[in-house]
Amino acid sequence: MSVRTVLVAVLVVLALVFVFQNTSSRRVHFLFWSMSMPTWIWLLILFVVGVAVGSMFPWLRRKRG
Repeated sequence: MSVRTVLVAVLVVLALVFVFQNTSSRRVHFLFWSMSMPTWIWLLILFVVGVAVGSMFPWLRRKRG
């Protein structure tokens, strides 16, 4: 087994533990919308939005000299 395979396996196990620990539903109110989803889905949505916004502003990243 390579180091990469072990690292991927550990990350998959950690992701599954995270999902199973955050299965309870939460209600979120935004403007006139109100939605209820499991906590892990809300966090995944926030992560994806954060990555998208971060990639839209590359000039905010430090330049390596």
